[in-house]
Amino acid sequence: MNIFLARVWALLRSIFWNKLNDADVAFLRDYLHKQEQILFYSLSARDQRHSLDVAYTVRDLLGKRTKINPDKLYKAALLHDVGKAPARLRIRDRVCQALFFTLLPPLADYLADRGSETTGYWRRILFFYKYHPRLGAALVKGISGNDVLYLIEHHHDAYWSGEPKELTILREADSLN
Repeated sequence: MNIFLARVWALLRSIFWNKLNDADVAFLRDYLHKQEQILFYSLSARDQRHSLDVAYTVRDLLGKRTKINPDKLYKAALLHDVGKAPARLRIRDRVCQALFFTLLPPLADYLADRGSETTGYWRRILFFYKYHPRLGAALVKGISGNDVLYLIEHHHDAYWSGEPKELTILREADSLN
């Protein structure tokens, strides 16, 4: 139930409080270079707010851990959803995506696998829901390091023992926002 409430709160925040303030812009400048900032700003205002909230949650989850490089984790958090940028999804699209993958996962997978950036409504929105990590990794390739690329590409994968701790933290922060 807590995840449900966190999702509802995140949705409300993304609708009503998605503007970036001076502290947000400073945070972006601290962790993203110019090309990465361009990618970040290609996201919708809702996705920008979500990505910043994920980065701030990563900061909270890291606490005083010293064996993890926070810079690459912040960068991955800020860019983890850039694969959604070309979709320009509306709120209703996102609600439909989440409901479809929650209530009818086999059908959602089937339609997503047969979708693309240009197919009909259902296949298109489900395609972006399922494949945005891979699309985002393709956009970031050559701009950010391979470790950041890996985190972006795998942030929706199921947990596996031995995975990098950064991936576990990124996934947890994303699920909380």
